[in-house]
Amino acid sequence: MPLSDEQMEKANRYFRLNGVVPDCPYCSTHGWVGGEIISSTVLDDQGNARPESVPMAQFSCENCGHISLFDARRLGLLSG
Repeated sequence: MPLSDEQMEKANRYFRLNGVVPDCPYCSTHGWVGGEIISSTVLDDQGNARPESVPMAQFSCENCGHISLFDARRLGLLSG
């Protein structure tokens, strides 16, 4: 699900309030582009899929394309 303008504003507000600086850890370029909200399967100790998933917001570096993932719930991007 692509990030809406409202979700980008929420994410940017969260970043500002929590000291998250959008600098790439690989090429040091300042600035991220918002992407999608994606979900990952949670695995148990045996490697079996558990029923819950982790919603993540992805942001990519405008220069090198490195992707950073953040908990979409903590950013306040999901309702419910």
